[in-house]
Amino acid sequence: MSKQLILITAPFGCGHCARAIKELPTLCEEKGWEFVEMKNEKTEKPDDRLPVDLYPTIMLRVEGEMKDILKGYNQNKIITELKKY
Repeated sequence: MSKQLILITAPFGCGHCARAIKELPTLCEEKGWEFVEMKNEKTEKPDDRLPVDLYPTIMLRVEGEMKDILKGYNQNKIITELKKY
């Protein structure tokens, strides 16, 4: 089964993003999820940015289908959501 945790981080220094980058790869490995990090770059065209209004944003994709979007960083909530799939 293909399971991805996609972490979208801020285009500026974000403490919550830094903590997520440090902690999530190990958590994903333990739970059998692929970890993907994407930095939401500042661009000239707003349409080129990812549709995120809070950092970090975490998307859970299972078998190519988006299952859940978590806003902010709460490790306990992430673990609870990962166990669902």
